[in-house]
Amino acid sequence: MHPSTLSYLILFLLSTVSAFAITDAELADMTFLDDEVYVIRLENGDILSGPIVETAEDSSGAYVRVMAVIGRAKVYAKEIAWISTSDDSYRHRHRGYIMPTAQPIRNDHFVALIEGIMPYLGFGIGEWFSMTGGRTLIPGIDWSEQISVLDAKITVHSAPNGLVPGGEQYYALGFNGGWLNDVNFMGHVYGVATFTGMRTQASVMMFAKVAGADTYTLTAGDLIDPISFALANGTFGVGLSLDTRFPEMRNLHFIGELWNADLTRPSNTALYVGLRLTSTAVAMDFGFTTVPGPAFVPTVAFAWTPF
Repeated sequence: MHPSTLSYLILFLLSTVSAFAITDAELADMTFLDDEVYVIRLENGDILSGPIVETAEDSSGAYVRVMAVIGRAKVYAKEIAWISTSDDSYRHRHRGYIMPTAQPIRNDHFVALIEGIMPYLGFGIGEWFSMTGGRTLIPGIDWSEQISVLDAKITVHSAPNGLVPGGEQYYALGFNGGWLNDVNFMGHVYGVATFTGMRTQASVMMFAKVAGADTYTLTAGDLIDPISFALANGTFGVGLSLDTRFPEMRNLHFIGELWNADLTRPSNTALYVGLRLTSTAVAMDFGFTTVPGPAFVPTVAFAWTPF
């Protein structure tokens, strides 16, 4: 199957997934704060948001009343696929396109497909530990020539940032291991800081190569000629990411990332710009990446947060 065909098939499958409604007992056990805004995704895909002003039960089951834009909406447990605070309704704060932010994954475990060729997944433990990893499945090249990545991140501190009302600041440390073919390992350590606002979060990352050879040769069967390059241990790089939600469009975000793996070579910089269409279950990224050459590479990714 062609990679692009596989991407569209997975998108279709993920888009048609319907979560099971929560039970009356689960809704009755939930605690809702008076001054908090909640987001409710209904079984039919509609979204309601607002403070929850009442929880009760009648002959039809447990329900909540939401002070939504349309007025006071009565919503039964059997109609609710997912419910959480507004802050938690965007479940991809822990990453830009591929760059990790300082925010933890928490319970927003996900599976993803990047560029139609790399299955990718991530999980979190509590408010501090996050891990992601993936491996390409490129048709026509040997298994040993595929590309793999593994990333482990610890969020070490979070607090209000004092810049905007409700804004937070997060700091994290991590290790990233990459294999450009099975024989070409490189390891990086990094630190990343993230600052959030009402609709926007910005992250800056500094990283250093600490493991692996100083020179590499990347092969991919007959698809490309071998590519040789140097990246010595001790090389420092930088990454920047921006994620901002469009006004009045809860589900549409602008995503931007800039990468430079060697600060001594400013021309070796890659830039990604794109859009993210997201719900509480699925995120779809569409954009393009500019790489030295220059060249423009269409860039897509699909992620599913099933839990």
